[in-house]
Amino acid sequence: MIRVTVPSFRKGGDNNDSYTVFNVEVCASGRLTNVEKRYSEFEDLHKQLKKIIRTPEFPPKKVMKWNPKVLEQRRIGLQVYLKGVVENEYISKSIQRFLCITLPVINNMEPLTQVDHDVSLAHQPMIGFQPDAFLLDNNKSSLHDIITEGVHRGLYCAQPEEPR
Repeated sequence: MIRVTVPSFRKGGDNNDSYTVFNVEVCASGRLTNVEKRYSEFEDLHKQLKKIIRTPEFPPKKVMKWNPKVLEQRRIGLQVYLKGVVENEYISKSIQRFLCITLPVINNMEPLTQVDHDVSLAHQPMIGFQPDAFLLDNNKSSLHDIITEGVHRGLYCAQPEEPR
């Protein structure tokens, strides 16, 4: 499971050559990673992906002088685009390179990312959780359940909660 958000952007470069950099937060395999990407890098990814999968709509480029309102709309569009791409059942090597992640090796076999084209995941979930399972407190005991907390953190990339 891969979760992505594009929470912010910033101005990069110098006065002569300024550009916008988007911060991308990636939660994959229980690890939270931040990468910074320019709009042109998103465009390159989109060009690669539309050759091999059906992609969501890509936000258009508008000519402007660092207009925060337009950049915020672009940030939201890029976030929606990335979420649509990673929700696809196919995970391409291009997506993994872009997000600076690698899928784990399964059963001492070659990683799923060994080939350059998309790979369909071939496993079925064995157990499921309610979408808001992390928010539920079913622990009737006064003792802290470290196992459940660890599983929830691994699955949902949750931040550590304050001690009670």
